[in-house]
Amino acid sequence: MEDNSTTPIEMRLSDVPGMPSPEMELTYVTAIPMNGSVFTQSQEVRVGLNVPTDCFVDLKRAYLKYKLKNTGAGTVQLDPLIGGVSVIDNWRVIGGTGALLEEVIHYNAMYAAMNANKNVDVVSTIHHLYEGAGKNPAIGITLNANPTDAQVANSGLTGLSTTHERVITHRPQSAFFNADRYMPLGFTQGLTYLSMTMCQNETFGFTTNEDTANASSFSISEVELHLPILKPGPEFAAMFRSAMSSGVPIQIHSVGIQNTQQSIPLDSSGEQTLTFSTRKRSVKSLMNVIRKNADITNKHRNSVSGFVNAGITEYNYSVGGMRIPAQRLKVNAVANGKDAGELLAQQQLALGHYSSDLRGICSQTRGVGTKTGGEETYLITLENAATAIQSKCQFSLDLESYNAAFAGRNLAGQGLPLVFHCNVLATGAQDVSALLCDLYCIHDVVFVLDGMTGVITANS
Repeated sequence: MEDNSTTPIEMRLSDVPGMPSPEMELTYVTAIPMNGSVFTQSQEVRVGLNVPTDCFVDLKRAYLKYKLKNTGAGTVQLDPLIGGVSVIDNWRVIGGTGALLEEVIHYNAMYAAMNANKNVDVVSTIHHLYEGAGKNPAIGITLNANPTDAQVANSGLTGLSTTHERVITHRPQSAFFNADRYMPLGFTQGLTYLSMTMCQNETFGFTTNEDTANASSFSISEVELHLPILKPGPEFAAMFRSAMSSGVPIQIHSVGIQNTQQSIPLDSSGEQTLTFSTRKRSVKSLMNVIRKNADITNKHRNSVSGFVNAGITEYNYSVGGMRIPAQRLKVNAVANGKDAGELLAQQQLALGHYSSDLRGICSQTRGVGTKTGGEETYLITLENAATAIQSKCQFSLDLESYNAAFAGRNLAGQGLPLVFHCNVLATGAQDVSALLCDLYCIHDVVFVLDGMTGVITANS
């Protein structure tokens, strides 16, 4: 929209006309697995990105689709935040020459952390229809540590009875699938493919505590990756290949996520120092999620999005030997003096949501079973108590100097460790279980297509 500071179109006498956009023909390709049709726990699914020669693919508009079947003997409730995406444990994209372009370990937990920072109406509607997320996604674990059939009846969770199926549609939360330009995969050497490793049976959903005799199991089938294909005219394709052959590298920017893990031992309390390995050149932000180790393979627990605050009272990071922030961030979960706002502010800064008032979080229950609703689950105390609901908080830090590419902290050199410092209360979750701490390092990545060889690689 023009305003008083904009030159009217009638007076723009020195404008240079822009080049016309190349004519593109839009078609769709459905890619299917190369290594089978039915997959179960811990198996790998390989889906080749079959892009025709001299074509681009709009990966931002691609989506994954598969049929999830409960093959166990009892009813299983899907994860409240991500539904059937819980079966995707590891996510990798492999280039046509075998180069690793992207890898996200514990992809399901990362996606749950992202969905926890969305408006509850988005998760309970769009993600419910897409992936089977719950209609009441804030509840975390069903109602308490040992939910009964009666308690889950009105919980809003998506249940799968034995032998029942649900079609899952998923838009990838992936650097490769969310780059800033079309991917010229029709100009690359070899076949780029997506590799997904399935989770364990006990992780994909949870059963009620009354269902103790039946083992959990699942399978997925009819896996399809729908790819929008853009085919340019022969003149543009020839010009693009000419530019490649001249040796000019084609660079495509995106933001990736690297996962590393550490553990907090059983019965730990006091100062904890967790050192993570990362060698990224432009680290934009850090995000820690903490789960109970035992819950990840417990069919009665919410294994994927069962985040806990572990009784942590303050934290900060050492980045390249420097404490950031110098004064520790407080995490006060006590009702008298509760300080959840600072924790949320750091999370929104890390995810780039801080300037938006339209971003919500899935932390307010709507009333389930015997509960009246309105319970706040973002930062709670004593989450091991029988009636407690797991916390939705994550421990985050923003490292981006300004909102642009390659604006983060360089940790590529040796001797630049990344350390999570936290103080843990003896009454936190760690007094009954060892904890797994996943660090998701959000960083810049550039996919480079070498014009001379047609090989695509990832620099990060």
